[in-house]
Amino acid sequence: MNPPLIELGNLATDLKSWLTRRDDLREGIKKHLGRLPTLPTSVAYETLERKKHEKGVIEKLRLNHHSECGIPAWFATPRHLKLPGPAVLWCHWHGGEYSLGKEEVFQQIHTPQTPIQCFLEMGMSVLCIDAFGFGERNGKDPESCGDSDQEGEHTLFKHFLWQGSSLWGRILWDDRLAFRFLQQRPEVDPDRISAIGLSMGATRVQWLMAFEDSLACGVAMACMVRYRDLIKAKSLRRHGMYFYVPGLAEYCDLESILALAAPRPLLCLNGDDDPLSPLAGIRQIESAVGRVYEMYGQGDRFSSKVISKIGHCCTQEMWDDMRAWISQV
Repeated sequence: MNPPLIELGNLATDLKSWLTRRDDLREGIKKHLGRLPTLPTSVAYETLERKKHEKGVIEKLRLNHHSECGIPAWFATPRHLKLPGPAVLWCHWHGGEYSLGKEEVFQQIHTPQTPIQCFLEMGMSVLCIDAFGFGERNGKDPESCGDSDQEGEHTLFKHFLWQGSSLWGRILWDDRLAFRFLQQRPEVDPDRISAIGLSMGATRVQWLMAFEDSLACGVAMACMVRYRDLIKAKSLRRHGMYFYVPGLAEYCDLESILALAAPRPLLCLNGDDDPLSPLAGIRQIESAVGRVYEMYGQGDRFSSKVISKIGHCCTQEMWDDMRAWISQV
């Protein structure tokens, strides 16, 4: 494989050169996502259900509900929230668990604590949506042609590719819409929103931080994939079809995407024995992205922690680090 067209080390030689070229980099990345709808200035939604939680109030919503299918979501606010307050966009994982989706926010199967309990206890509102092909959308979005699970993911990929778009671009578009929904809620301080996720959710966080300059903070757990190192490790099979964006590896690598988050706080947590994120790639990313944060004089706002003898999972140590990191928002 030839090196990407954009090498971050050549693009960001000093802060002045970086600031003059970062927007062009982001536009180049965006073009690889293909044609996407225009994001609305105001997110339409409907409330389907409202119920009490021991720590607050939960609403079941359908965002963008004027569209053919809409985006199912859970939104929760703490009981004693001082309005407006901080909020979290929780990005669920993949794991082949297509029926789970947004319900992950109530589960303790991948995290030491249920995300909803954690964030409500911390005094933060939380939103979690079903990504394309997951939860209530598994086999239900028109673009899936009724196919569910992995076949449904493949059908979505093919459908959007034929339309000159991409499945990853549409997943990211929905996440950006969800972020805008949080910004408009009266319970939420729009300047204090964090994005957090595990595995596929971590990748969603990384791209959200790259595309949304007003997102305050990000935590990406158990996924930090440098493309050329994944190829070298012969591990392309490790990730689902959603992960692959046509032509992207020829254009740039993950460090260029993560650098677009600077100088906002970004924490990446990974195990050194995770076959989905080759360690050699993580080290390359740490070095390249760290230099960009240093150029801003904000080196402490980027942190990458690799935990020994840990695979593709979220440990208690990672969870504690995440909680401490978002407490600064």
